[in-house]
Amino acid sequence: MDIQVLIVEDDPMVSDIHRKFITSIDGFAVTGIASTGKEALEILETKDINLIILDIFMPTMDGIETMIKIRESGKDVDIILITAAMEGDTVKRCLRFGALDYILKPFKFERLCASLENYKKMYQKRFEYSDKYAQSDIDNLLLTARDLNTSSELPKGLQNSTLEKIIEKMIELEHPLSADEVAVICGISRVTARRYLEYLLYYGKAVIEPQHLKVGRPVNKYRYLK
Repeated sequence: MDIQVLIVEDDPMVSDIHRKFITSIDGFAVTGIASTGKEALEILETKDINLIILDIFMPTMDGIETMIKIRESGKDVDIILITAAMEGDTVKRCLRFGALDYILKPFKFERLCASLENYKKMYQKRFEYSDKYAQSDIDNLLLTARDLNTSSELPKGLQNSTLEKIIEKMIELEHPLSADEVAVICGISRVTARRYLEYLLYYGKAVIEPQHLKVGRPVNKYRYLK
């Protein structure tokens, strides 16, 4: 049986893009589309939904408030955020409320596809076990959930040792870094630094925080998500 998806997005064009992407992936069906949080809650009362694709910026009731209402309702539903909201506090709150993934707009189809394919694995694993779970069963479920934002194989040209060094420095310094700053700190080229930062961004392990200067264009700085 297909995983039933509810899209919650106030922009009709974006909703349609989500719908086309999601329905192109085997095992998923879009059961409903809501333009507001209130409408999403109403749909949840009448339809069996497994997964919600949720935006943050919506009129009247934003995505975070919608998440809170959903959790208060006790509905057995999972949530993946697709949003332009990149503020650290927003990201952390959504993860605390149980979001399984957080995808920044504009996003690549491959990023959403990877997220949904990993979610499908986790969803299917839930039906492999009996009413009582052994520790190994729970570990398998949790590891699959964590795999939503990680990749076991690095793209060609990237090294695990360099990636670990970049992550270590980003955590140690506790403030967002530009590609130029990462390059200097880690002794690599700016182009190489950007490739690693884009990798972390792609897999939801970093967010961009633009730094607005007095003159010229904003500088993109990357913050690692612990």
